[in-house]
Amino acid sequence: MEHEYNLLVIDDDTPMHLMLNKLLGDEYNILMAGSAQEGIDMLSENKVHFILTDIHMPGMSGLEFLQVLMEDAERRNIPVLIMTSLPSVEKEQIALDLGASDFIDKSLFNSDMEAVRNRIRAKFVASVDIPDLPEKLVYDKKEITKQILFEISSGDFVSTAQKLCKILGAKLQTDHLSFWTIKDGNVQMLLANGTQLPRRYGPRELMREDTFQRVLTQKRPYLVNNVYTSNKGILPSMSKDEGLPAEIGIPLFAMTEKQLIKNKMKIPPKTPLFGYIVLKRKRVFTSKEYKLTSVLMMHMGTILFRLYHRL
Repeated sequence: MEHEYNLLVIDDDTPMHLMLNKLLGDEYNILMAGSAQEGIDMLSENKVHFILTDIHMPGMSGLEFLQVLMEDAERRNIPVLIMTSLPSVEKEQIALDLGASDFIDKSLFNSDMEAVRNRIRAKFVASVDIPDLPEKLVYDKKEITKQILFEISSGDFVSTAQKLCKILGAKLQTDHLSFWTIKDGNVQMLLANGTQLPRRYGPRELMREDTFQRVLTQKRPYLVNNVYTSNKGILPSMSKDEGLPAEIGIPLFAMTEKQLIKNKMKIPPKTPLFGYIVLKRKRVFTSKEYKLTSVLMMHMGTILFRLYHRL
């Protein structure tokens, strides 16, 4: 069966190829290379969306392959997961510093296959290509995804959402960020960073906001740089009092990474919401900051929903 996305496995161990084909072949087209050079040749002949490479191989090692790949302008954004049977903190740090999306102990392929699948899916959806971003925002995107993906392997929903919001807020220099969950028509505030909401503002007050109701019905993110005078944005009075004219609102959808990948990285129109993120800032947001934030968060929201779904 042909799938939408190609995953390249580079390993000189044939049994590892067979294991990975069994593990991942129902979701991706698996391309197999026995050496780094063979992997490079396959990259020139195929569109590859994700790479798993062993670290120890004859000739060019996995780390050397990663280093040359990161210098290739056409392929440096392909996410790479480094595999090893002999993990160490030093090797892991070297791989991450070189640009690897993740570093994984091969023993996990036997002990917890679903965890491996989830880690690959998470890195895949977080590596969504957002064209036409300036260099700084491309760097910010890589830093946001690297930091949060490093956290999710052992995190639960609440701690992962908190860390993601902290990283996102720091990178965008937001003055307020709030995260709300939506379940069976009920809304709850999970967290608020920076400028705090008014003491009496809660789920009931959010539900009365026209902007929030539009998000629920239209299921689209929004950008507004004049909350004071427009009919977009929540809490215009607080925004004016605190000097926060700019706002981005982002819906998060009730679907997992696996479902997103199977749907060709598109969110079906009838997908219900499970979350809503609000970012406010004293400085205006550019269109490209909005594009980066909304696309990245809607995709990474599928990671959060999988963790949320376990609750």
